[in-house]
Amino acid sequence: MATIEIEEHGDCTVLRLNRPEALNSISNAMLAELEDQVQALERASCRAIVLTGTGRAFCAGTDLKESHGVPEERMRRVHALVLRLRNYPKPSIAALNGLALGGGLELALACTFRVARADARLGLPEVKLALLPAYAGTQLLPRLIGESRALEMMLGGDPVDGARAEQIGLVNRVVPADADVVAAACELAASFTRHSLVPQRAILRAVREGLSLPLEEAMALERRLVTEVSASADTREGVSAFIEKRQAQWSDS
Repeated sequence: MATIEIEEHGDCTVLRLNRPEALNSISNAMLAELEDQVQALERASCRAIVLTGTGRAFCAGTDLKESHGVPEERMRRVHALVLRLRNYPKPSIAALNGLALGGGLELALACTFRVARADARLGLPEVKLALLPAYAGTQLLPRLIGESRALEMMLGGDPVDGARAEQIGLVNRVVPADADVVAAACELAASFTRHSLVPQRAILRAVREGLSLPLEEAMALERRLVTEVSASADTREGVSAFIEKRQAQWSDS
């Protein structure tokens, strides 16, 4: 049985982690499928991707019942996947339908946005096993919610619910416990999939790369990206549609 199910929801492609009997923990097979699917979707026609889980968990982390080989090699492999998700040229949304722990939360952190059910539990509990978050959690979580709150979560190891996650900026939206979180994620995606991908790709790049640069260098990057986008067919179409008071037709070029 495939460990990843693929569904189409309008402009969104949904990747559903499908090991409910193991709380969708990341097995070797699932990791390989995730690598393949994320790479393939970079070239697909979808305008956003949604990552979610089957059953009562989004993902409970690494499957500790399997052998994963040399730890550093495993981490390098997962780090490459995390970077691929983080640098994905289209918006990505983690739809947290339940438990999102350890490596599961770290996958969600690599996405552009996160939507959670109110009863979801989000945490990095590795410290309770005398481990530390090894799938970029020590780097991604502080960048998202700040050093102090991130350290509180990682040093204590206790999860937070959806409401608290929204309060501290860990998730963008929270939906009721009985709501369809994938539908909510696709609704969020609809707020930007109606626009051209040309400026969206540039905005994603400007923010992701710019935050690691000194301000003057980041502003130079912004200037280069604005120049590139301004020369695009979609910019010409957008301006013409505005002047002519009609709906723009995007080519994403």
